Amino acid sequence: MKKIVPILLIATLGINSGSAQEPQNKKSEQAEVKVEKLAETSCSWDGATLPNYPTTTPQITILRYTFPPHQRLSAHRHFIINCGVMLKGELTIVTTDGRERTFKAGDALVEMIGTVHYGENRGDEPAEVVMFYAGTEGLALKEEIK
Repeated sequence: MKKIVPILLIATLGINSGSAQEPQNKKSEQAEVKVEKLAETSCSWDGATLPNYPTTTPQITILRYTFPPHQRLSAHRHFIINCGVMLKGELTIVTTDGRERTFKAGDALVEMIGTVHYGENRGDEPAEVVMFYAGTEGLALKEEIK
């Protein structure tokens, strides 16, 4: 009987310690929130310093653009700060003086202010980007250049 008690005690502790670890294991299996900084800058992609914000009430606009293969926007310029994240494909931003940069899925894009440019999908698949504009009511997101 004296030998049975320690065996039962060890067996009981083993069962209890196993069940005590179960919630910890489930907790460690849960995915943690991942935060990845895509951009933190005071400059656009071409190195120009961004302008100060207007002093009026801000208006935030978020747009999703889908560029079909081999399509491009018309030439335009922005007077408000805007940035985005490429979701799919590739998009090349080209300035009228010939500078360009290609952004791929996952890249952050901080747009130029006041510089005439256009976006072009040179690839064979759609390019998708979500853009965030920080303007004010009544201020256009872009000005088309003819």
